[in-house]
Amino acid sequence: MFIGRGDAQHIVDEMKTSIHRDINIMDGEGVILASTNPTRQGKLHQGALRIIREGLPELTIWEDDPEAGVQRGINLPIVLDGQLAGVIGVTGDPAEVSVFGDIIKRMTEIMVESIRQQEQSDLLDRAKSLFVENWLFSDAPDLSELEVRGRLLGLDIAAPYTVAILRLAEDDSARLRRPEDLWEVRSSMFLRMAQNRIGRNGRNFCAVMKNQIIVLLCRSGRKDAFNVISRVRADIEGYCGVRVSGGISSASRDPLDIRRCYLEARTAGAAAAQSPRHPIVFYDQVSLEFILESIPAAIRRDLCHMVFSSCQGEEREELLRTIRVYFECDGDIRACAERCCVHRNTFQYRMDRVKKRTGYSLRVPRESFLLYLAAREAD
Repeated sequence: MFIGRGDAQHIVDEMKTSIHRDINIMDGEGVILASTNPTRQGKLHQGALRIIREGLPELTIWEDDPEAGVQRGINLPIVLDGQLAGVIGVTGDPAEVSVFGDIIKRMTEIMVESIRQQEQSDLLDRAKSLFVENWLFSDAPDLSELEVRGRLLGLDIAAPYTVAILRLAEDDSARLRRPEDLWEVRSSMFLRMAQNRIGRNGRNFCAVMKNQIIVLLCRSGRKDAFNVISRVRADIEGYCGVRVSGGISSASRDPLDIRRCYLEARTAGAAAAQSPRHPIVFYDQVSLEFILESIPAAIRRDLCHMVFSSCQGEEREELLRTIRVYFECDGDIRACAERCCVHRNTFQYRMDRVKKRTGYSLRVPRESFLLYLAAREAD
């Protein structure tokens, strides 16, 4: 079968909307594969069979023959790669429908070839997706096998790759996974959008798996990687109207180091998903500030009020200065004292005062984190 029944039916339905005549597509055996007349599907078409057996350039049938299941019209061969693959027929008065013959034949061949190319592209995409899934997640990867498979698919696993992961916002992702929202169709569209941006030169690659879009950029600089992923993100957001965030890793150092890069991209992506100001984040940008942005504003405000509830005016400002200097100097008491132009003991006294007035100590890591968050919210 040179084309699937569904695709063949789509072609005849589309053409009928243009010429308003019944159309049939017959396979290489002369059997009607698709028709705008449902009663004819699956039946042997005698005119098509003659074209196939005799190699005719076309065949016009001038009279209906109900007993033989023949209707008047024109029939022409569908030629692909120089070989006869099937037959296209238009039902109707030959004097009227013959003007459509060459156009219908050529358009059918173009559409069938386009479908075949898309199917081949889809097969290649699936093969690459399976390869990358094995490369990233297999428990016991065989490097020699990966190298051979990668070479066949145009991927050099020894080259340095930067991994980027794009995700839809959780609420939107769940909505798009519902059957009525055609998640698979949208995933295919996301993949096409990413491919259009990264190119099909074989060096870069993308896949949609685990409800995320994974992009592998080969030998890509930081600026180029950011620009490419930002464009992909903008395309997807514009298409489906949902928030998209992403993380970008550092470059891999060897074939299996790609797994570290994947984890970096996932971590950076998680930070970006919680950051209202930074939709794309590099792994080396992930810091306490990004983590703090994931805490809802209402909780941060309540914490700030709780920590400084007993402090007002100048006293509150003095405590805030002590906390901020402590963190700016990474807890180095000598550096803190020099920054404030006071004796070391004086600064330690100020730290003790923070504990006394707020109930939290800068010397206890769990409590100092709360002081840091409260002071940051008070800015």
